[in-house]
Amino acid sequence: MNRLQADILEIAEHKDLFLPFAHKTVLITGATGLIGSMLARSFLAADEKYGLGVRLIGQIRDPEKAKAVYGGLFERMEFTADPDVCCDHIVHTVSPTASGYFIEHPVETIRASVESTIQMLEAAKKHGASAVYLSSMEQYGVPCIPGQKMKETDSGIIDHLNVRSSYSESKRLCECLCASYAAEYNVSVKIVRLAQTFGAGAALSDHRMPMQFAEAVLEGKDIVLHTEGRSISNFVYLTDAVTGILTVLTRGEAGEAYNVCSDSETRSVREIARLVAEDVACGRISVRIEKKENMGYAPDTSMYLDSSKLRGLGWSAKVGMAEAYRRLLEYLEDLHA
Repeated sequence: MNRLQADILEIAEHKDLFLPFAHKTVLITGATGLIGSMLARSFLAADEKYGLGVRLIGQIRDPEKAKAVYGGLFERMEFTADPDVCCDHIVHTVSPTASGYFIEHPVETIRASVESTIQMLEAAKKHGASAVYLSSMEQYGVPCIPGQKMKETDSGIIDHLNVRSSYSESKRLCECLCASYAAEYNVSVKIVRLAQTFGAGAALSDHRMPMQFAEAVLEGKDIVLHTEGRSISNFVYLTDAVTGILTVLTRGEAGEAYNVCSDSETRSVREIARLVAEDVACGRISVRIEKKENMGYAPDTSMYLDSSKLRGLGWSAKVGMAEAYRRLLEYLEDLHA
């Protein structure tokens, strides 16, 4: 069994999270992305394991990409380009994710986030569906107090005239849209604020920090940081992210936001790099700093997310940071086998 299959089956073991979807129709937008595809695979595994009779629909733009992502599972679910689908539940995962893209295409970043979210909310309103919107810890901006433990009611500073803020500001606006639709139209939409999320299933074209670190271990090369690595990074492994999303969808309150993070292991980027080099690579590689400008990175932040609100719904993070990177490395080894 490879790492991706093991992670899918691990998620499917949470029977209590999947039973509410028995004989329901679930729409996943952005179904070829990392989180959307993992959600879909987990639903398919749980449906097979428990005989739930779930009707699963993936909203996509490119059928050929979907075939490549899902392989033999492609025929087991439906796909559509139209987000206006009659369904019981919606998980809205559509969003640009690459920092360089935010810098080069800030207008497209904002439009992709806002327009797709309005489409999702209108569909939920029309069909009476419950929904989860996937937001980001970046919507917090820079905390007013360095080291502040951010709860869902807290907010930091975002420089809205910096085009890199196209991502974080659009996340804030989309959250406001969700709260507004819940208040004005009684739409049962909840908000998930994800910490940096990674895991098995990531595309090789994913050049975010976790993939860069894991690939460095695989190739036996030093980890090279292009900043001082001072930013405090909050993370959640993909399996924990999926169970968190399902927990909010089934147990969360409409119009409310929930942090999804492994807040017991909040570290700086440099500390994460050292952990990977020393623990995951067993000291075979080192960490070097070669600073570069205009790489599209978010401003340095010193922020700690608080997941107690979600933990109050019965969720907890199961995968620690070292284990998360070991799993990601195992997944890359599977791909290169």
